[in-house]
Amino acid sequence: MMEGIRQIPYGVSDFLSVRKDELYYIDKTMYLEELESQPRTLIFVRPRRFGKSLFISMMRAYYDKAMESRFDELFGNLWVGKHPTPLRNKYQVMYFDYSRAGGTIERLEENFNEYSCGCIDMFIERYKADYPQWIVDKVHQTDSARAKLNLINGMAHELGIPLYLIIDEYDNFTNIVLNEEGEAMYHAITHANGFYRDFFKLFKGMFERIFLTGVSPVTLDDLTSGFNISWNVSMNKELDKMLGFSTENVREMFTYYKEVG
Repeated sequence: MMEGIRQIPYGVSDFLSVRKDELYYIDKTMYLEELESQPRTLIFVRPRRFGKSLFISMMRAYYDKAMESRFDELFGNLWVGKHPTPLRNKYQVMYFDYSRAGGTIERLEENFNEYSCGCIDMFIERYKADYPQWIVDKVHQTDSARAKLNLINGMAHELGIPLYLIIDEYDNFTNIVLNEEGEAMYHAITHANGFYRDFFKLFKGMFERIFLTGVSPVTLDDLTSGFNISWNVSMNKELDKMLGFSTENVREMFTYYKEVG
């Protein structure tokens, strides 16, 4: 490829890499303003390969208080760089990608807990300057994701720290269980005292804002008795082109590559 021509970020879902390497990027940042006008706990579902992970990666960079010094570098020439919203770089962002949790049926709960613990440990390390050292140490020392969340929740509320929860592939873990292990096992983890349902119950009241993506609302429907605070905005016409490529996007891309030869 000729030098200076932006490469298509096929298979790249890391917003920081896309911007650093100057890959071709279709600006979707104008939708952040619309999302902020919606209720504070949102679920947005789309089929696979629609750009959910890249959009979430962009959201994390935009709302993360630890990324404030890089705002102009990452967003300066994008829509939101010229029209920043009131919530820009306001939050400590906790992130889970549940396509990475799974394993054998015998270790489902154990694997889920281990993955969640790892994400929470990375969170407390990222923001450890904002917390008392004893809280940081205690979060690292416990091997229960539930206990870690409760520790952070209590101290963040005491210190007035706003938290943003972002979950990618919220239903990947449960869809695999449903497909491979059957309805009985799926029901066991998403109903009554199932560990997945109980974990989602912890989010209520802890986070100022929550954004979840997945491929279907099925798991969310089964979690509603424990996690009944979310709004499914997948069909909102204002957000129709937030993910995926519109006809205009494709025409612009073809025009760009034609003009650069």
